Amino acid sequence: MAVGNSLVTAQWVARKALVLLHGKSNFTGRTNRDYQSLLPGPIQGVILGQQLSIRLPFQYVGRTGPVMNAQASVQRFANLNVNNQAGVDVNFTSVERAMLLNNFEEQVLEPAMAKVAAILETATTAVVNSVPKFVGAYNTTATFQQLLLAERFLTETLAPEDDRRTFHATPQASYYFVQDNKGLFNPESTISDQWLEGVISDKAAGFVCFRNTKMPTHVIGTVTGSTPVVNGANQSNSGVGNAFVSSFTLNTNGWNSGATTVNAGDVINIAGVNDVDPESKISLGRLKQFVVNTTISDTAGAIALNISPGIITGGAYQNVDSVPATGAAITVMGGLPAAVSGQTVKQSLGWYRDAVVFANPPMLDLSPLVKMTAAESFEGYNIRFAQQWDPSNDLLPARLDTIYGSVLAYPELAVRLVELPA
Repeated sequence: MAVGNSLVTAQWVARKALVLLHGKSNFTGRTNRDYQSLLPGPIQGVILGQQLSIRLPFQYVGRTGPVMNAQASVQRFANLNVNNQAGVDVNFTSVERAMLLNNFEEQVLEPAMAKVAAILETATTAVVNSVPKFVGAYNTTATFQQLLLAERFLTETLAPEDDRRTFHATPQASYYFVQDNKGLFNPESTISDQWLEGVISDKAAGFVCFRNTKMPTHVIGTVTGSTPVVNGANQSNSGVGNAFVSSFTLNTNGWNSGATTVNAGDVINIAGVNDVDPESKISLGRLKQFVVNTTISDTAGAIALNISPGIITGGAYQNVDSVPATGAAITVMGGLPAAVSGQTVKQSLGWYRDAVVFANPPMLDLSPLVKMTAAESFEGYNIRFAQQWDPSNDLLPARLDTIYGSVLAYPELAVRLVELPA
């Protein structure tokens, strides 16, 4: 609908911009945003760079029998940093502002907020490369069976079975899913999602499904000619006292000497080291998956891999059924190292809302300094608009700003789906 310039106030611009931002943000819109109101800052808004330490629930070892056995309460934390600022800046002459912008929403706001939404979505979906679990394969395209497997993995990690399970598919994955399961994927959506772009199903394989063009690809490291193995016995944390370690350094060797680089985001398995049920600690009968945190090259075929989660063999946070044996074979992204070397894969994500915490808090109020400004909130999103006159050039520079941060708080509540680009 065309909007006359007489109605283009700062408040109108900010409110309309937020509606557009909300509609174009189907990934951040499904995250946990409950914590942004707890961020420290003045009443007038949050200062860029503020941090919040999120305390995650305790885990304990159960007791059988009447004898009390008090145990330590070990806290897990996730640090949310609001250290990013995004926006779009535009410049108008006074003549353009008065005569040519008959449809401010269509000509200015829609492309501007599409760009802001893209920045927020791209920054937040980047957490995908820190997710340890994956399904699919580096050398094939996606199948619906893999979506079912992702749902199984979430259920095995005790993710609640409600409508906050989301699957964000690449356009390529979406194509294959919809093609093979037309009866399951349709444009219907629940009331809460009806304004979000990219909805392809309100429920398929236990997920609310979206198409998202901002899902990151991943380039697997250069590992050709390698036969990597664990180098050294007893590499694990015992979990005594319910100890928790979020990452772990695993000593390995057998990599192609002087020609190997393992990339951050690569996922490895260790032969004989299986995943366990989070409560019973009984083996799930499938290899535990670990994500490499830091890109690293070999030294004479040896690499000290920093991986997550940490290898914990006992206590409340036990996550494997056995200690890695020295000489145990290591696989990269589910295949032989020589086969996967340097391969680029596309990635979709199946996840529960609490896996990713996102914050988009209000910014500092500029009204004491700028006449035409407004800061508005809508559905957990915040935007600030400000415009002034440049008398030297007879221009009306304007800016739309927002600040944000995100963190992968519960990696266990997310599963990547990797596929070969087609």
